[in-house]
Amino acid sequence: MLTINTTRFKDTFACLTRDGATEAGGLNRPALSLNHLAARQTFREMIDAGGFELLEDGAGNLSARWTCNQSGAQTLMLGSHLDSVPEGGRFDGTLGVAAAFEVLHVLRESKLDLCMNLEVMDFTDEEGTWISLWGSRALTGQLSAREFANPRGNPAEFQAQLARAGLTQEGSLSASRENDPFAGYLELHIEQGTRLEKAQAQIGVVTGVVGIHMFLVTFHGTANHAGTTPMDERRDAAQGAAAFCQAVRKRTMASFADCVATVGRMDFTPGAFNIIPERVTVFMELRSDDDKRAGELEGALREEAAQAAREHSLDLDFDHLETVESRAMDLDLCRTIEAAADGLNLSYRRLLSLAGHDAQNMALLCPAGLLFVPSIGGYSHSAREYTRWEDCVAGANTLLNTAHAFALNMPKVLQV
Repeated sequence: MLTINTTRFKDTFACLTRDGATEAGGLNRPALSLNHLAARQTFREMIDAGGFELLEDGAGNLSARWTCNQSGAQTLMLGSHLDSVPEGGRFDGTLGVAAAFEVLHVLRESKLDLCMNLEVMDFTDEEGTWISLWGSRALTGQLSAREFANPRGNPAEFQAQLARAGLTQEGSLSASRENDPFAGYLELHIEQGTRLEKAQAQIGVVTGVVGIHMFLVTFHGTANHAGTTPMDERRDAAQGAAAFCQAVRKRTMASFADCVATVGRMDFTPGAFNIIPERVTVFMELRSDDDKRAGELEGALREEAAQAAREHSLDLDFDHLETVESRAMDLDLCRTIEAAADGLNLSYRRLLSLAGHDAQNMALLCPAGLLFVPSIGGYSHSAREYTRWEDCVAGANTLLNTAHAFALNMPKVLQV
């Protein structure tokens, strides 16, 4: 079995978690922020110093490539992302990029006669600060002008940050590599939950990724004076939004225990202490590995929103914002990951990913595999996020040997 250079891997991880580091021990580098752009520059310099080919597309996806000596060779891509949520953790995404970059080094140094190209990708905005899974959706041809007209954040700020990063809508929409000869995609990530920790398993072999469905639910009332308007004469949008927020939890728990639904944000207009809210927009998402069940839950919550609006004499808009569809991972790659873990004497278990990942988009273009390492206490999207270094090394070694086995099997892949 091949093994990584643990000193170099640790140095790489330290370099890639330097930009945007917080005093609490986490990372604060939302996509296109100055901290995120600094981290990308650090990665560029590491790619140049390593002697790899540097690639960057119109969506800002940044990658390192090493090519074999065979014309027409396919490409095995490994990767993750360097952006974070606001005040997030060090391991989410960055661990996957650091591990993939180490795999690239080791396979080049092994001087094996591989018949495929290797590419390590840092995808843009996996976290969805502006567009959910932006980079991998661009690469797989799933973006449209609609996402740019309706970003998750302030449109004017989005345009300003696009310009600062040197990116455009047109560049992102032309970044598709649907016709490139991809042999496969592999991604290492932290679990962001407690299943591996509870099972005392070192590696999670992901069989599929849940679908994520995002909505804007807006309650419209009438702005008026907070002191002089009697309580029984108000059209208070906040009351409808609050009732709906409670209903989301109750209805999901009562009838859709196999799904999850979350209200992550509510925006109030005008948003002052002394004005009855005229409008409240609720940002809601649903997750399920069964798209039919997700649709049924959406229908149930539309009913709840309509009921809340009626009870408080409000108007309602219930808009579907975007969907990242559920996706199965490649079964042969699952078996290859398990074989690599077996060879390293690591324990593993199969599980479903309850969070979205770039792997689910790459699965549209080629066989995709996703492996997890444990998250202590299940903390993620928080400075408390932590994975033991020995587990990081175990994950990187599993990624390495999975990639190696896949590369050695390449002639069979080409014949299929």
